[in-house]
Amino acid sequence: MFKIKINPLWNKSVLLITFSFLIILSSYVLTKPNESAEFFKSVYDFFAINFESYFLIIGFIILLILIIVACSPVGSKRLNLEGKDTFSYFSWGSMLFATGLGAALLYWSTIEWTMYLNEPLDGNDRDDLLKARTYPHFHWGFTGWAIYCLPAVAFALALIKKPNSPLTFSGILLKNQSGIFRIILDLFFIGAILTGAGVGLTLSFPLISAVISEIFMIDKNTYLDFLALIICLVIFGSSVYLGIQKGIKRLSNLNIILVIFFLLFILLSGPTEYIFKNTFEPIGNMFANFFNFSLQSSEYTLDWTVFYWAWYFALAPAVGTFIVNVSNGKSIREIIFGSLLIGSFGCFLHIGILSNSSIYLYETGILDSPKLVDDGIGLESIIVQTVSSLSYGFYLLIFFGIISIIFLCTTYDSSSYILATAAMKNFKNEPSRNLRLFFAVMLVIQPALIMFLGGGESFKWLLVIFSVPLIFINILLIFTIFKNAIKSSKL
Repeated sequence: MFKIKINPLWNKSVLLITFSFLIILSSYVLTKPNESAEFFKSVYDFFAINFESYFLIIGFIILLILIIVACSPVGSKRLNLEGKDTFSYFSWGSMLFATGLGAALLYWSTIEWTMYLNEPLDGNDRDDLLKARTYPHFHWGFTGWAIYCLPAVAFALALIKKPNSPLTFSGILLKNQSGIFRIILDLFFIGAILTGAGVGLTLSFPLISAVISEIFMIDKNTYLDFLALIICLVIFGSSVYLGIQKGIKRLSNLNIILVIFFLLFILLSGPTEYIFKNTFEPIGNMFANFFNFSLQSSEYTLDWTVFYWAWYFALAPAVGTFIVNVSNGKSIREIIFGSLLIGSFGCFLHIGILSNSSIYLYETGILDSPKLVDDGIGLESIIVQTVSSLSYGFYLLIFFGIISIIFLCTTYDSSSYILATAAMKNFKNEPSRNLRLFFAVMLVIQPALIMFLGGGESFKWLLVIFSVPLIFINILLIFTIFKNAIKSSKL
């Protein structure tokens, strides 16, 4: 009789949940793509309306708590992980930044301001444009990175106390590693990562395909999407197979170097004075209104702030876990302030340059992006037109496409690595290359199949649905942080 040999070091529960989740989700979305999207959207609308204040308050509290922990004596505690590599600050910051964002930052940095300008708050053109410039900085700034960082701090303090703790919610929240509660916690941990991968695909691949279509002047179709998929799978599959030191680190370093060069080129060749003039004012406006933006409802809150916070909550298990994996030798203070400052100011740089370049084209009459959005033109097409309309636009578009691919790959290789790590019984067991590669393939094939068959929107709404119970899991993580912080201070 044929038998499947299970590695005794593998966490069978994680593997079973992963397979079950993918099969059940695929069966529903693939057979009923439109109905599933409508259902998940209605559930999200219900949660967004009824949990709006919870998202806002918890997000703000998480930011405050992390700052308090960082400034406390516990902040000096260092994470010493046996058998894990230690990275330079540049490599560490590169991996931290690339893992948390992917190609979504390039996407929304260019186009997000149009969404706010098309939904004006008070009818004053200048004030509306300032708000359109300001809100992207707020949505991609400190609170989002604090939400990412909370699981990282919780895992780090748990590992200081018990170095072989499994890096899953159940691993640090439960003493008994069996039973229904463990299954529930692991389900939300794994489900968030898997649906996050689905959202990454549905957002990034249409953009990458649009770029390839414009560069080579070929029709954008399913075959082109498939080609982009294969290219990305080969890159990030190779990266995760090689591991953090030889694969993920090198790809992240390359990504950051290319991004810096890309942004500097736009800054120096484009409307330099305009970009400088219109970058600092919205950042200052964000700081001046940070408390109001964080806690008070507005026209933008339900459609944008709640969605972003929900998205970050859902992505945090993967991002936070990966931050811990690459933070050997770093203190709790470095992990917190590194995440908040590197992440936030990196986003501010992207938004300041790309968003203002796009607005410059709008104000000079070269490209009316808000009107194109109103006319129903695809956002990917508008982004391609925006980049192409800048100085040396054709070459910038090639650069933009390369960076988008690498950005996406740096997110996927880290997510694959985290799933493989979660599939081990404890943190000390390094997942095998084959296991890492297996999860890389699983992460991309199933969401891609659903995307090509028209059910991609389901992932978007399912991802944020997962965030509602994650609010309460994060509250438990906060209590765990305080508990382990008190115990660590006595060591």
